[in-house]
Amino acid sequence: MAKSFYKNLILEIPMPIYEPREDSHLLAEVLEKENLKGKNILDMGCGSGLLGIIASKAGARVSAVDIDVSAVECARKNAKACGAKINFFVSDLFQNLGNEKFDLIIFNAPYLPEKISAASRPWAAGEDLEIIFRFIREAKNFLSEKGKILLCISSLTDLENIMKKFSEIGFSASVFAEKKIPWEMLYVIEACKANL
Repeated sequence: MAKSFYKNLILEIPMPIYEPREDSHLLAEVLEKENLKGKNILDMGCGSGLLGIIASKAGARVSAVDIDVSAVECARKNAKACGAKINFFVSDLFQNLGNEKFDLIIFNAPYLPEKISAASRPWAAGEDLEIIFRFIREAKNFLSEKGKILLCISSLTDLENIMKKFSEIGFSASVFAEKKIPWEMLYVIEACKANL
């Protein structure tokens, strides 16, 4: 069991749950600058629960989902230990979310262009980035009228193609934050309906 520390939060993370790293921390820093009080927020691919916990403690109503049952259980325990109130679901992206609309959807996506297997699921988006592209196609149906998406990817992902996919669904997208780490560049993309 690994322990992960982010500011005053301590999370317990069993293998093979994705442990928050530079990408998680960049998205967390962006999230902390948002006005979250009273907002309805979805933490997609919640992993250990870090982002949902931050949003909940900032006064948001939070739902968190992951395809991995053990990740949802890990995040639920961490949320309870940190005093965060979150509704958890096991779901393949939006599959089990009904018709709920969210003001903000955050996704620290598995972004590496690799084949998905049980072992690689925490970081692999599929050889053609199918997880990310499916997320973009489906997310628009779960956003409130003025809702937005914060999506974390890397320079190892096809940034230009991802921006194009957002444009194809009528969204305006831009790089909202970035961070250089030794082996790649991390990006947080902010996207919302183009007419806002």
